[in-house]
Amino acid sequence: MKDGTQVAIKMIDLGALKNSGQTEDMAGFDQEVATLSKCNAQHISNLPNVCKTKELRGADKTQLCPLTIWEFTVEGLDYEDVEVRAGNSEMRYERLSALSDAASGLSHMHNSNPEAFHRDIKSANILLDRHGTAKMADFGLSITSSAAAKSLKADQPLRVDTISGTPGYACPIYARTGQVTEFSEVYSFGMVILEVLTAIPPAMADSGKPGGIGYPIEDRIKPGADGALERCVKH
Repeated sequence: MKDGTQVAIKMIDLGALKNSGQTEDMAGFDQEVATLSKCNAQHISNLPNVCKTKELRGADKTQLCPLTIWEFTVEGLDYEDVEVRAGNSEMRYERLSALSDAASGLSHMHNSNPEAFHRDIKSANILLDRHGTAKMADFGLSITSSAAAKSLKADQPLRVDTISGTPGYACPIYARTGQVTEFSEVYSFGMVILEVLTAIPPAMADSGKPGGIGYPIEDRIKPGADGALERCVKH
């Protein structure tokens, strides 16, 4: 920008969406903007500007293309980065500090009015700025309690028709019932913590497993079985 601020521009490719049978609404652009307009916190990725610009399509056709301008972040909190730096005690401290930052961002969402739920918490969606401060990012699948409550009775839990999230991180109760709660978000964040502590991914491609996906943390740590703490410390 003119003042020297570095930004990242995120543009929805409407042509690719159409070719895949999706609509602009399905891309989560409006939901992402709506959620972030309610959540302005230090540990949530800032959304400086939103616009729709004309994009050329053929010789005489143009269409409005959704575009967001974000603060620039230098890296993500992914397990490969953690694995490379795992032997460095200073970097381990930075990773724990990043987890604390991300937890603060999620707490802000869950305690906002209306409540906001991310629904795709994973290490790749926790970004670090040049100072090492972590921020929650990518709110395309997020939802607020007010948006969902229009179709609910007062005593009904918050449920969604479409289950979102990433294998290995998504809470199995949420995946089974479609019920979104702070608990389901904490489950996903817990998988991020295990990933950062052990440098083991929650899920990865594995042609030998059903569905082509393996779950290394489940296989090696077995979080729900006796002795999980010892296995976690070992790794």
